[in-house]
Amino acid sequence: MNIQERLANDLKDAMRAGDKMRVNAIRAARAALQAAQLDAAKQRFDAAVAEIEARYAGDPAAIEAAKANISIDSHAALSEAEQEAVIAREIKRRRDAVEIYQKAGRTDLAAAEEAEIAVLSEYLPKMLSPEELRPLVAAVIAELGVSGPSAMGKVMPVLLERFKGRAENRILSQVARELLSTG
Repeated sequence: MNIQERLANDLKDAMRAGDKMRVNAIRAARAALQAAQLDAAKQRFDAAVAEIEARYAGDPAAIEAAKANISIDSHAALSEAEQEAVIAREIKRRRDAVEIYQKAGRTDLAAAEEAEIAVLSEYLPKMLSPEELRPLVAAVIAELGVSGPSAMGKVMPVLLERFKGRAENRILSQVARELLSTG
């Protein structure tokens, strides 16, 4: 069962249970997924139009006829990775909001955002902790044969690629910075 299906089922359960906070978080996630789905369809349409315009350059009638035959499914499902990326963006938005609310002294709103983060995190694979990442990042640093804080520019692209979806970027950066400054 993909993320969208799980969200739909969990929304029903949350509504039955009367859990308004969970219902709101799930509805927001579903809306974000739907927006991403429509955006992907728009990008496919724009790419098809660009291809048609390149193919029939100089023939406006042919371009219009070909555009009329474009068929893009706006309800085509996102891949699992795309769905995870959307949920991760939603979590990041909420983390940013928590930070802003805490600076403004609005702990009530920050707590609400934290609760939504907890709900949305259930739909992503378990992220590696800093303790789990330390030996893995150390292995990558050793593999690259670099040391010192100036090597962050060489290490981070490799780490981001290897641990995409398995670790938060800021945690990766913290662990790499720590290991490079001590090693």
